[in-house]
Amino acid sequence: MKLNQKHKLIIIFLFSIISFISILKSFNDAQKISFDFHFSPTKLVSEGINHYQYILEGKHDDGPNDKIMYDQNGNYAQGLFVMLIPFTLFEWDNAKLMWSILNILIGILIPLLLSKKFKLDNFKTFLICAIFYTSTIFRIHIGYGQQTLLMFIFLILPFLKLNSFNIMLSGIAYFKYNIGYGLFLYLISLRNIKYLLLSIIPLLIGWISYCFITNTNLITNIFEPIKVILFWNSEENHFPVTIFSTLKYLELNSITVLLTPLIISFFLINKVKLIENDLKKLSLICLSILAFAPHQLHDYVLLVPLLIYSFKNINFIISKINLIFILYFFYFLRIISYVYGVQPWEFPYGLFGYINNLLTIFILIINIFFNQRLILKKI
Repeated sequence: MKLNQKHKLIIIFLFSIISFISILKSFNDAQKISFDFHFSPTKLVSEGINHYQYILEGKHDDGPNDKIMYDQNGNYAQGLFVMLIPFTLFEWDNAKLMWSILNILIGILIPLLLSKKFKLDNFKTFLICAIFYTSTIFRIHIGYGQQTLLMFIFLILPFLKLNSFNIMLSGIAYFKYNIGYGLFLYLISLRNIKYLLLSIIPLLIGWISYCFITNTNLITNIFEPIKVILFWNSEENHFPVTIFSTLKYLELNSITVLLTPLIISFFLINKVKLIENDLKKLSLICLSILAFAPHQLHDYVLLVPLLIYSFKNINFIISKINLIFILYFFYFLRIISYVYGVQPWEFPYGLFGYINNLLTIFILIINIFFNQRLILKKI
């Protein structure tokens, strides 16, 4: 059914108000919470203290002398903490204020950039933005001061414009391993050594800078982020579950548990790389990232490319299935949380964690299958 101009204006007016309220709420929540904004580990780094060693020595114990606040567990690459150092020039309240503003601006920018690149009309672009800005996923991300949107905007750069500079900047996404690994596997699948080496430059700069600031041995430090991941992985219920969490019950070591999903993910991304449609390719890479690594609910902001692709190709059956899947994560889980008396960020754990991960893998596989069917039809 086609909407006339009057109906479109009514929709724009109503959703603009709702979007503004949602963004304002997320901003207010961020001033009260921002528990995941890695300010305190970065503060240690700015003072010349190796935060990885601080954690591995058991000093992040939530005790009265613990210098790391809340859930700022420091389990990211060195470059992130170097990148965030300017925020440590301010006190916590002012730092999280500025971080929340930056986070919101990035969140607003991502769907606009992708919609413009892939030539959506203004009304569809508005609807996509409104759906995203009013989602529970968006509010949780901003409210808890997460880093995913920052990594996401760098990850999409090669799909906005493929050049050496964008490839290099996209490597910043590697700082958050459970996001950047998908891009890394994609670049490996392209077998383009130049692109791969360019993308590693931010990691190298971050590593060397971190060691210089904290006076840490380069060789020692290169393994410390992995040690911290394995340290937290050994803790009960620290990471969200995936279907690969069941490998722990087979008493396999942590390395095997980490490598198995990566190998499967690479196999699927190697198929995805053959897709000619860059928007569809980006959508499936993001789905693969969500399917094969532990993720909190806010990481599902990575569904934005799939949302745009589904709107752009709304006549496809798979697009309608995708939209139901996206709305489930963006809105319906919040409704379910009221029914079950739990908070949305609890869903990546326990039974719901397994269900949501299986659902993500299922959507990824049927999208790849649908794409294969389209190719066969063209032949």
